[in-house]
Amino acid sequence: MNANAVPADGPSVTARPLVVSRARTARRIRLDRWASRLVVLGGIVIIASILAILVVIVGEVWPLFRPPWAERLTQETSGAALAPGEALGVDEYREIAYTITGAGTLQFTSLRGTGPQPTIAVPALNGARITAVAHSGTGRHVLGTSDGRIVPLEVRFKVDFKDGRRVLSPEHEFGTPVVLDPEKKRPVIGLAAAVTASGPVVVAEVGPTDLIVNAIVEKKALIGESRREESTQPLAAETDSAVTALRLDARGENLFVGSARGQLVRYDLRDKAGPRRAEAVITGNAPITLLQFLNGDRTLVVGDQAGAVGGA
Repeated sequence: MNANAVPADGPSVTARPLVVSRARTARRIRLDRWASRLVVLGGIVIIASILAILVVIVGEVWPLFRPPWAERLTQETSGAALAPGEALGVDEYREIAYTITGAGTLQFTSLRGTGPQPTIAVPALNGARITAVAHSGTGRHVLGTSDGRIVPLEVRFKVDFKDGRRVLSPEHEFGTPVVLDPEKKRPVIGLAAAVTASGPVVVAEVGPTDLIVNAIVEKKALIGESRREESTQPLAAETDSAVTALRLDARGENLFVGSARGQLVRYDLRDKAGPRRAEAVITGNAPITLLQFLNGDRTLVVGDQAGAVGGA
């Protein structure tokens, strides 16, 4: 605006006409068209992304509405009978399985047919057999022998990439055997094991109601090396009949004992030197053959010989 465009006593000043070239107008029109197309394209991308997320969610939730099913992928026979207990394992990629046999061997089997896997003999058996196996963590097992010993075992899988393909190499490490029953050398019938923050805990059944508790406590010192204290003591199970199942929680503080008449007894193992019988419940009349934790240590699944399954 010109302040003197309309003087009080004179003629008005003629405004300069606005001149816009055709090239500038055409350029602005093209920019407007490209901007509108870009906005539309961005909206389409956002909508497509949301739809893709919904498709992924539906794909993950859909199996929950399907009934359970099983399919045999492969079948391998090793020719040797499995040891009683938790004598099976598989790597996290489900490519190599391993079994622990009663004859005292650790056998690996390829689930994808990539070739034969090694067979390892359990060292220092001296003619004994594996009579019980317990799982104590990822790839960790405890082997019970027919002469009253336990042998720790850890199985690992080394992952390498060759020519763009994943290659697994099984590895194993046997621990030092521990003699639980040096005098009578009774065979280990059942096992329960746990690896706690202070050390491993193993409970072995060597008779109808005879248990042996083996605990290793590692104490760290401020100065010098840490101390390793091992204790082995018998525990007479106060049940109404013979022991048929054992299970330790992950902390190694609670021992659950199942009997042949369906009685479930809990022992407090917080004081390893003095296990204490806490409480007992009756789950049925059939022998308890399964004790398994779910949801961490919140739910204990109890299964009996009659096929009944319950929670505690």
